[in-house]
Amino acid sequence: MKHEKAVKRVEKALGVKVEKMGHRWGCVYGDHVISWISSQGWKRESDTLVPDGVLEASNWHVRRIEDHSDPMTDYFAGSWLDNLTQLINYVKPPAPKYSVGALVKAKNNKRAQRRGYAGKVGIVMVAGQFMRVHWAGEKWYPNFYTTFPERDFEVLNESR
Repeated sequence: MKHEKAVKRVEKALGVKVEKMGHRWGCVYGDHVISWISSQGWKRESDTLVPDGVLEASNWHVRRIEDHSDPMTDYFAGSWLDNLTQLINYVKPPAPKYSVGALVKAKNNKRAQRRGYAGKVGIVMVAGQFMRVHWAGEKWYPNFYTTFPERDFEVLNESR
């Protein structure tokens, strides 16, 4: 990904200013520090590689503000992510697809069939990327914490 595009996406999504942080680029958002490395892009001309003058962003990293790496003890703070979208969603998760109280029906896919909830109808009790559902006709166990991925459901009636 091009460095300039990464800067624009982070600034738009998080509303913070991206700046140079040592040898990395990044920013502080909430109680997390996100960063990446920008390096020279290359292009192939005939049989040789030459610099193309465009910076490329890579090496996506996130850590808490108070957490620091200590290479003397082999402790490396934070997590390395695969792309910029994962980095942004790590510090600012997307809004839930279904709200609390929505009537949903489980899709008939492989995961739902394997876990035994394909075709069931229920009410969303805790919203999020992985949500808790109270199935119709079944007893609700508030201390039994089973979650289901929201992508396995479709809405029947949105409660407001």
